Amino acid sequence: MHLASGHKKWYIWTRKLDWSKEKGALGNRRVALKPHASRIRRWVEEGRGDTWIAQELNTTPSSVQSFRSRNSIYRRDPVRRGQLSEHPAVLDETDDGILLKTDASDSEVFDREWRDYLGGSPDDLQVVITQDRIYVEKVR
Repeated sequence: MHLASGHKKWYIWTRKLDWSKEKGALGNRRVALKPHASRIRRWVEEGRGDTWIAQELNTTPSSVQSFRSRNSIYRRDPVRRGQLSEHPAVLDETDDGILLKTDASDSEVFDREWRDYLGGSPDDLQVVITQDRIYVEKVR
């Protein structure tokens, strides 16, 4: 299709959408991500990837990655987020599972952030184990 304007021709290119993709596919749709910045930050902290976020916001993974880069939204190391308190520890295996023994209860950070979790529900905390680190994260 073209529109005539004096001696110039203006062309409008249209693109067919591929509806064979997943439901709600809109092709390479450009979506304003700024209104979703807080949600994107939260999802990144939860470990969601650019592809997952793009599906939620109906845009492309490269748009999400570019937005995160421009706005300095990166997943931070959970151990380095706040005040740090490091303590020696001993791991022991019992019939009930793995037991972590430490003197962390003497820590101000433990008193302020973790004491309420003692004897709590298993749904409140999760243990994350990597090749070189074991740490506990709050779920609630």
